[in-house]
Amino acid sequence: MTGLPSPGTPWFLTLPDAGHLAGAVSPVAERAPRTLRYRSGRPWLLGDWSDDAVGSDGHGNDAVGDTVVVAEAGTSRLALIGCCPVSAAHLTRALTRIREVTALDILISSLPGSFHVVADIDGRRRVQGTASGLRRVFHTVLDGQVIASDRADVLAACVRGELDPTAVALSLLDPSAPYPLDDRPMWRGVEVLAPDHFLLADGDGRARTVRWWRRPEPVLSLETGAPLLRGALTEAVAARAGAVGGSGSSTGGSSGGTVSCDLSGGLDSTAVCFLAARNPVTLVAYTGIGRDPGDDDPEWVDLAVAGLPDNLPNMVHEVLPRDELPLVYDGIMTADEALDRPFPGITDRAKILTGLRRVALYRPRVHLTGLGGDEVVQGTSNYLPALLRRRPWAAVDRFRGFRIQHRWPLWAGLWMLQPRGYHTYLAQLAAQVTGSRPMPGLADLDWADAPRLPRWLTPHAVTLVREALEALVDSAAPPLAGTRDGHHDLLSIRTAAGATRLFCQLAAPTTVTPAAPFLDDRVIEAALAVRPEERTTPWEYKPLLKEAMRGIVPDRSLRRVTKAEGSAEEAAGLDAHHDQLLALCENSRLADLGLVDPEKLRACCRYSHAPEREHESLHQTFACETWLRVLTGDRAAGHPLGAA
Repeated sequence: MTGLPSPGTPWFLTLPDAGHLAGAVSPVAERAPRTLRYRSGRPWLLGDWSDDAVGSDGHGNDAVGDTVVVAEAGTSRLALIGCCPVSAAHLTRALTRIREVTALDILISSLPGSFHVVADIDGRRRVQGTASGLRRVFHTVLDGQVIASDRADVLAACVRGELDPTAVALSLLDPSAPYPLDDRPMWRGVEVLAPDHFLLADGDGRARTVRWWRRPEPVLSLETGAPLLRGALTEAVAARAGAVGGSGSSTGGSSGGTVSCDLSGGLDSTAVCFLAARNPVTLVAYTGIGRDPGDDDPEWVDLAVAGLPDNLPNMVHEVLPRDELPLVYDGIMTADEALDRPFPGITDRAKILTGLRRVALYRPRVHLTGLGGDEVVQGTSNYLPALLRRRPWAAVDRFRGFRIQHRWPLWAGLWMLQPRGYHTYLAQLAAQVTGSRPMPGLADLDWADAPRLPRWLTPHAVTLVREALEALVDSAAPPLAGTRDGHHDLLSIRTAAGATRLFCQLAAPTTVTPAAPFLDDRVIEAALAVRPEERTTPWEYKPLLKEAMRGIVPDRSLRRVTKAEGSAEEAAGLDAHHDQLLALCENSRLADLGLVDPEKLRACCRYSHAPEREHESLHQTFACETWLRVLTGDRAAGHPLGAA
């Protein structure tokens, strides 16, 4: 049960210089419109990417979106796949001085953007993604050799992988499975590389993983760290919106063309929009108006538009009125995009695609978003237990502020300040995974959110999830960092990056290339270097981003302290598209796998005001149901998709 990316969707597969693999990967190779080869003539990179790739001769356009910049020096070769505004000539000069793939660290860490690294030097291969996890690396062994790709479904097609029922069951947890079960590949035989490691493969087929990235120590003050974030985010936006011909080539200062961006009125999208406006581009800002009459986004959008520079040539503001914006679950039965894992955001598919198709009319080179901003620039209050040990009076002060702000019960907040290891957290999850969700308003000071299984899952699904959690407890898996806030920061960033990666897969057929500058490695490093008690306080909303954007975003736009929420759209969507959800319960693929009880699921397809917020778990379930239908070539509407 495997499929391949839809035509026009960026992907790549990298192979060793071994002739016997050609036949084994031929079903995938036949679907790859582009191929880069070793000197032997054997395929090195297969896949689909933009026509704007820069060749090893130094000619071509600078990389914007998912393009490939290739350099060759002797028998060494290097490809950067994604967004990296650097010329092949620059890479070639650097490559001539490198004798070992592990020596690429300095070069890679000096480049802006977001990209995969595929290198072959002296018969050793290095395949690497990004620290955020936005660009992932999956790998498997085929005929004794390691092959790798940026998509799990591509590798599953190569090895004819079987669906992993435990991975499917874990994807039904709300909000998600705990680390490291959160991104388990959906197929047996396919492995995923940790974002902070690269894959190192020798010529004899042996492979190991090497750590290349560590989060910076959070030692900087807000005043010291804000200029660093400002510089990193400015460079990240310029890497996409800068003039064509920058960073290593010249086109006589030509315009950067058309760039679109989300403008929701929130601080993240507003910052990105104003940074884009500092580049020589034709700017298209897009705003979708929500249904909640209490949503103050439109007022903040108007304020931002009024504050944009007057000298923007041909600036356009596209506004989709609330009565034209699709609701949650609209058109979910006709979803046919091939994703490599279930994406809860598929329930907003119609709204996402409507916005992207609106900006596609302007043929932008790239569409900038504020995705990842919440997770990168502001953490959560769970730094308090660690702060209590380092600076007890500061911790008490902030605890009081958060308690007043969120109305925490005193006893619950004090209890969560107690020492509590990651192993204890996991053990409690395994025991309580079928229990009620935590009540709203409780202190959020744990290692991560406590996931729950919805009550429409079968005993078989519960057993699979509980066994996976218990095995994780027995393995004594370490957290991502030694403190709760450090772990939560990295997990939140990886979760946002994973959702953004799937968002980009969903968007591919629209021909619009989304980009998330907040998730660039350099931006993350700048934000995480600031002390957590200064990134997140009870007295200021996103203080680090506000300080970083002073002088770029008008002060009046930086005064926002609210954030829109989508309960009105959720309630209206469930009511309007109730029949579609009931139809998805018929002949359910999840039921076929023995994971869901269709009768219980039908009974829960309603919005609920109860504290358990049971309707929120519907997103994971119907995302998985839709994904399985696309994978098997059997949409709810009954039209074949051509998946294998």
